[in-house]
Amino acid sequence: MEKTYEQLKWEMDILDEFIEKAYEGLIIVDKDGKIVKFKYEKFLDVKEEDVIGKHVTEVMENTRLHIVLKTGTPEIGDVQNIKGHNVLTSRIPIIRGGEVVGAVGTILFKDILEVKHLADHLEQMKQHVKKYKQELKRLNLAKYSFEQILTVDPHMLNLIEMAKRAAEGNVSVYIEGQSGTGKEYFAHAIHEASLRRYGPFVRINCASIPKDLFESELFGYEPGAFTGASTHGRLGKFELANGGTIFLDELSAMPYEMQAKLLRVIEERELERVGGNQRIQLDVRFISASNEALHEAVKSGRFRSDLYYRLNVVHLKLPPLSERRRDILFLADHFLELFSKERSQKPAGFSEAAKAVLENYTWPGNVRELRNVIESAVNLANHAFIEDIDLPKWIQENTAQVAIKPIPELLSEAAGDQHLDLYGLMGRFEREVILKALSDAEGNRTEAAKRLGIHRTALYKKMAKLGLSEGEKSHDECQ
Repeated sequence: MEKTYEQLKWEMDILDEFIEKAYEGLIIVDKDGKIVKFKYEKFLDVKEEDVIGKHVTEVMENTRLHIVLKTGTPEIGDVQNIKGHNVLTSRIPIIRGGEVVGAVGTILFKDILEVKHLADHLEQMKQHVKKYKQELKRLNLAKYSFEQILTVDPHMLNLIEMAKRAAEGNVSVYIEGQSGTGKEYFAHAIHEASLRRYGPFVRINCASIPKDLFESELFGYEPGAFTGASTHGRLGKFELANGGTIFLDELSAMPYEMQAKLLRVIEERELERVGGNQRIQLDVRFISASNEALHEAVKSGRFRSDLYYRLNVVHLKLPPLSERRRDILFLADHFLELFSKERSQKPAGFSEAAKAVLENYTWPGNVRELRNVIESAVNLANHAFIEDIDLPKWIQENTAQVAIKPIPELLSEAAGDQHLDLYGLMGRFEREVILKALSDAEGNRTEAAKRLGIHRTALYKKMAKLGLSEGEKSHDECQ
C-alpha cells in the first residue's frame, strides 16, 4: 500500500527531529558531492536552504566528504577544525549495489574537550565499580586458615587432618560443636585450603534471617517480586557464592519449609529467584554447622533426614574446651601474648593459683570465653604474673573439682586417635591424677605430693614433663 503525503511528511519530521537531537551536526551529499541535507547552522552560521545543491567544498573549506566519495572508505572518529573548534567527526559512504551513491558526515561532540570530560567520567565510574567489587570480594573472603586453629590436643589435631583431606575434594562438610569451639574457623579454613579459595566465601547465619525473608535472602528476587521489593531486584546469597563456598551456620534454625527448597538446590545445582522463571546454574560447595546435634533434630522431626544426609558427607564433631584440658593453658599463653602487645608492661605469665583456676573451670563458653577472660585479666593485672584474683569472680566461684576420668573412658576417647599411642594414653591418665591431687590440695604442691605418695621433687618433674608447669618452685616450698 502506497504511503499518503501526510504519512511521508510525518516520517520526515520524525527523522529531522532525530537528527537534530542525535547529532551536533550532520551533512549529506550525493555521489557528485552536492549537499542534499545540511544541519551545520550552529557551526557555520549558514542556513540549509542557502547551501542545498552546492558542492560541499564550496561550503566547508577543510571537508573530506568528497574524498570519502572517491575511496568508499569510512573515516570514524576523526578530529576536524571548524571555525576554531576541534570537533569529533565521522564520514561514512552510502553504498547501493556496490556503488558509492553519496556520503554522510556527522559531528557527535561540538568540542573535543567534551570527549575528554566523558572519558574522565567513564574512568571515575570504572574506579567506583572496581572499588565496589573489591569491597564485595573483601567481605566474601575466608578470614582464617588451618594455621590459625591453635591446639595441642590430639583429638583436635586429628580433626584438623580430617578437615584438610576433606578440603581437597568438593564434598559437603557438616561441623558440629558447642558455641565457641571454633566451627567458623574450620569452615573458613576448609575453603581457604580448597581449590575454591579464589572464589567467594559467603556465610549465612540461619538463626538471624526472619522466616518470611529466608527464600529471598538465599535465592534473590526479580524486580517487583513482592511488596517492598527493590525495583532493581536483588542477587541472593547463593548467586553471590557461585564458584565458591556457602557456609550455612546455625543450620538447625532453618525453617522446615525451606529445607525442601534447599535440598532441591543441592540436588539439581540450580535455582530460581523469587518471582522469576529463569533457572540459574549454581556451582557452590556446602559447609554447614550447628551447635545442636542435628541427628536429634531429625529424630524429633524438626529437620529433614534427606537434607541431613546430603549435607553430612564429612562430619567433624569439635570437642568442648572442657574435654581439651591440655589446650587451656596453651591457649591462655597465646592470648596472653596476643593482648600483651598493646601494653608497655605485660604480665610475664600466670601464677600457679591462676593456672589451677583456669584448668579447673568448666568453660561453658569454650575458647571464645577463654579469650575474653584472658583479655580482661591482661588489662586488669598489676602484678608480674596474672594472679587468680585478676580473673573474673564468676570464674573463681565456679571452678569445679577435676574428676579423674576412668581408664575405659580414656580408652574410648583414644579410639581411632592416630596421635595417641600407649605412652600417650598413660601420660593422659597420669596428668588427670596429678590435676585431681592439685585441685584437692588447693594448688599446694607439697600437700598434693603427699596425697600421691611421692616426693615433692618427683611431682615437680612429672608436672614439667606433662606440661603442667615450667618446673619453678611453688610458694609452699619457699615457706
